[in-house]
Amino acid sequence: MRGFFLNQVIWIVLAVLGLVIVAGLGEPAVTALGVLALAVFVAYLALQGLQAWFTRYVVTDLRVLRVSGVLNRNAEFIPWGKVTDITRSESLLQWWAHTATIRIESANERSGFRAIDDVDDPAYFYRVLVEMVDRKQGRLGDITIAER
Repeated sequence: MRGFFLNQVIWIVLAVLGLVIVAGLGEPAVTALGVLALAVFVAYLALQGLQAWFTRYVVTDLRVLRVSGVLNRNAEFIPWGKVTDITRSESLLQWWAHTATIRIESANERSGFRAIDDVDDPAYFYRVLVEMVDRKQGRLGDITIAER
């Protein structure tokens, strides 16, 4: 949730600044419209926050799985045998929040599961993903992350 909220800071500041400017015009009808727009924006952010709160990533010996949704649960996965590349990137805001985005490229180009956003402890999660791919492709023996 840290990464989600930090990524929304710019939008929140712009929305509040816009409301201050609209309220400064002195027109009650325009100010009321600005407050209504801000309320809709806050409701939208709350829904997006709930979506982020209820998103889970599961790593098994067969696949990486994303389960998300509040009222409608969705599950997407990529089997380890289809993974072709894993990359990790951090924006400045993600670096401040100690999160990252991990992208998983697969042999199945139609897969909707490509990015894992705002991962806490990204270095460990990335190592686990790379180790699982290496195990599936036979490049790693019985060494585990704890032994390294």
